[in-house]
Amino acid sequence: MRTTSPVLRSLLAAVPVGLLLAGALVWQSTAAAFTATTDNAGNTWRAGSVALTDSAGGSALFDSTTDGALQPGSTGSRCIRVDYTGDLPADIRLYVTTPAAGAVTLDPYLVMSVEQGQNVTAATTVDPDCADFTPTASPTFRFNTASADLGSADQTRTLAALKAASPDYARGLPVGSSVPGGTSLTFRITYSVVDDNDAQNTRSTSTFTWEAQSTS
Repeated sequence: MRTTSPVLRSLLAAVPVGLLLAGALVWQSTAAAFTATTDNAGNTWRAGSVALTDSAGGSALFDSTTDGALQPGSTGSRCIRVDYTGDLPADIRLYVTTPAAGAVTLDPYLVMSVEQGQNVTAATTVDPDCADFTPTASPTFRFNTASADLGSADQTRTLAALKAASPDYARGLPVGSSVPGGTSLTFRITYSVVDDNDAQNTRSTSTFTWEAQSTS
């Protein structure tokens, strides 16, 4: 039986160790690489805003306590300034609703008109009684064809009709398109009581809402 000499056994044992060391050297050389990076730090985002205020401070424009009991032919006008202070362009619309538990029996007997006047600055004082209201060069009526206190006004354009036609933003009266921040709109709202005996002992309660929605 042939035997392996001690020298040969030593050489054979050294071969695997040598292969492992060679493999390690190859791995280290292939894993090494030159690198470079670039980055952009400090990225920030900010959401814009839409914001509306009005010269009446959210108070009612019309008050039966002040206006007293109405009769056929009674008329009245109130004016308001609506300030858009958002930093996104926005579409603004007006709609009219009946608050919870509000009265509606006078609605069919109140002829209404909504007239938009010239834009002003936010510092401009707007007389609620419309003494300083300035109409546009060609009167701009958003509801009705003339002021409600004139015989030329459409007598079918009542408060009931206004609430039915514009009860929410989607169907609201467009009063501004892509309005920029720092814009102040003015309006004159007028009513007139029709000559109808059925209007006796009736009441009406309404909320006028101006809403802005940012444009895309």
